[in-house]
Formats: sequence, C-alpha cells, structure tokens
Amino acid sequence: MKPLYSQLRDHVLNIFRLDVIVNIMVLGTAGSGKSLLTGEFGKYLMNEGYSVSFTNLDPGCVSTPYICDFDVRRKFTVEDIMRAEGLGPNGALLRAMEKLGRLKIPRFKADFNLIDTPGQIEIFAFHSSGPRIVKKFGDVIGIFLIDATVGVKDLPAAYLYSLAVRYRLGVDMINVVNKVDLLGHAEAERIRKYLISPALQKHSLKRAGVLADIYVPLSELLQKVVPAQRIPMISAKTGEGFKELLNILYEVRCVCGDLT
Repeated sequence: MKPLYSQLRDHVLNIFRLDVIVNIMVLGTAGSGKSLLTGEFGKYLMNEGYSVSFTNLDPGCVSTPYICDFDVRRKFTVEDIMRAEGLGPNGALLRAMEKLGRLKIPRFKADFNLIDTPGQIEIFAFHSSGPRIVKKFGDVIGIFLIDATVGVKDLPAAYLYSLAVRYRLGVDMINVVNKVDLLGHAEAERIRKYLISPALQKHSLKRAGVLADIYVPLSELLQKVVPAQRIPMISAKTGEGFKELLNILYEVRCVCGDLT
C-alpha cells in the first residue's frame, strides 16, 4: 500500500489532469529569473506529461525563452506606447498596465498555465490595474522568486516584498529561492534556515548601526506574519529543485496540504 503522502499526491495529480487548469503566476523583482523559470519549468512539466500554456504579460520584454500562447506584445508594446504618446519608459509601462487591465485574456485548455509578469514588479503589483489583471485568470497560485545572490542579510527586505505583493494581489504565494547554482552549500543552507525560521536566526546575522535595531524585531515580525512553508531552493538554469516545487504546488492546490 502506498504511503498516505503518495496517495494524496496521486489524488491531486488526478485533479490536475481533469479540466481544472492551474494558473501559476511567476512574480519577483527585476533580474530574479522570472522568464527563464517560466520557460524551463514549463519544459519540465511537459516532460512530466502535463499540458502547458504560456502567457506573457510583459509588454516591455524583447523576447521570451518560450513560445507564447498569449503574448501581450501582439496587442501593444512599451515601445509602441512611447512613440504614440510621447511617454518615457516608466510612463509607458504604467499606461500599458492600464491597457492590460481592460484587455480580454483568453483561457486555454491545459493542465498548467504559466504566467510571466513584467520585470518591474512594483508597477504591476501596485498599479490599480494589478489586482484586476490577476482576477482575469480566476484561481491563481503565485510563485515569488527571491534572488539567492542578495545574501542572507538582505533576505528580510525580499521577504517583506513578497508579503506585500501577496497582500496586494490577494493570491496564494509560494516563496522560491532561485539561482542556488551560484551559491556554495554553506551559504545556501544559511538562506534556507533563515527563510524557514527568521526569528531563530536573528542573532546569528550581524548588522551595524541603525540596522541592528531594525533587524531583530523585523525577523520576529516575519516569523509571525509569514505563513509557515517549505522554501524550494531552485535553479531555473539547471532545473535543480523543480521536483520539490511541483510537489509543493500539489499541496497548495489541495486545501489540506501541509507546507511546513
């Protein structure tokens, strides 16, 4: 007889393979690897036997490392808006979010719909159109990428950003550390321990000056307000950690999933 966890995963797997599409919105700061993860994780899912559709919501990107089923650039681009309205890059991106908020986005028949978002996450998440755009997809699971190269001392800021985006967009969110292929084992382990339990690691990380007065209470606050969950340590470049990420998606999709 299979272990209970395997039975649960198989049950959720069967749900995935019915007519219920799983919308995965890839979020994170500029340069965190959103587009690369969208493309490479999509390939991984297809190799696992799933059908996958790709949605690009970034009107400012030059190219994507995947073939789009829906590409906002077929409707408008940041460059088009700059030329037509005489706006700068940021003004054009803000206007693009307004247009995207009014745009009808098709739905595809696939097990997973991977949604790539603009590089400037603050313009997407904190623009008035942001929540409306998310609602167009119905049920959404967010993947928030944390760049591993920021280092342990700057993780509280990344964690707060993730929390703010989760609150703003109103989606279930998985925090994922990307680019672990660029770290040594010891540094990767320090990051993993902090993300699992910020309060327990607060005194092991030294801060100087006024930051020392902020760091400890901030770590304690994060311990209280951030949902307890496993933190996948992945590399969008090499595919490391993709299996664990998929397992956590199973659990998020099931209301009885335990992410700790």
